[in-house]
Amino acid sequence: MRRSSSRRRFPAGVLALGGAALLACPDASAQARDPAAAEALFDAGRAALQAKDYDAACPKFRESYELDPAPGALLNLADCEEKRGRVATAWSIFRQLARDLPASDDRRPIAQARATALETRVPRLTIRLAPGAPADTAVQRGGIPVGVGSLGSPLPVDPGEVQVTASAPGRKQKTFTIQLAEGAQAELLVAPEEPAAAEGAGPALPPDEAPQATASSTWRTAGWISAGAGVVGIGLGAVFGLRAIGKKDDAKPYCSAANVCAAEGIRLQEQGATAGTISTVAFLVGAAALGAGAVLVFTAPSSGPASSAPTATLGVVPGGAVATVVF
Repeated sequence: MRRSSSRRRFPAGVLALGGAALLACPDASAQARDPAAAEALFDAGRAALQAKDYDAACPKFRESYELDPAPGALLNLADCEEKRGRVATAWSIFRQLARDLPASDDRRPIAQARATALETRVPRLTIRLAPGAPADTAVQRGGIPVGVGSLGSPLPVDPGEVQVTASAPGRKQKTFTIQLAEGAQAELLVAPEEPAAAEGAGPALPPDEAPQATASSTWRTAGWISAGAGVVGIGLGAVFGLRAIGKKDDAKPYCSAANVCAAEGIRLQEQGATAGTISTVAFLVGAAALGAGAVLVFTAPSSGPASSAPTATLGVVPGGAVATVVF
């Protein structure tokens, strides 16, 4: 992907592509044209790209395009952004190139194919106001305002950590952090911090999250201990059961068909009976302890949220399912 079959620039009527450049290049500005510098930056970007130094290559292609908007620079920028994992940015540039390049340009089908290949890899995040959030809540994603029209829409974002803030008059800003993998679809409910208590209303009550978390931890710890004891009991039951069977087998040579046994046979039978009794008791106690542990673990009270900047990690959601994250 050369800068362009030589340096063909977009015609004036096709500079709508600048929208994609601004989307992918937030630092783009209407600076003076400098084709010579743009060419040098393009060559340096290609060298860095071939060396797989994508963090160095992408800014060079971006600045090359800003200095002289040739489609070759933008095509290489999209390729570079894809290689360093910013698939949403790359997808948006490829799509814009596919729309705006002339039909006769041999790079148009390349851009279309690359955009199509990236479609399913692009994470999408739907942001909604949580119930009770003020209607005038201001939302930003990565420092970019999320308008009313964007709320509730699944918008493409680059994989990785995404920070969303929510603020409103009279309330402190609250930050939400979510981790998105390629292809993930997530929904995030946001709201600013609760309003501060009015003056003269007395001291605020201490939060109850810690006691709740302590109770939950105690229940679960007791449950796991009980379950562990149950597993040990069942294991002992199995061991003594096998011992009982073995002792009875050992006694057979000392006993007749009518079960009349010599002294050694009687001794071995008694040992087998004792082991069988221990096995039965161990099985019963172990099963009871295991059941009690399971009840304690699964009925333990859940602990409340522990942070004003929660973090969630989302993997790829198979089958196009949507994961909802509520903070």
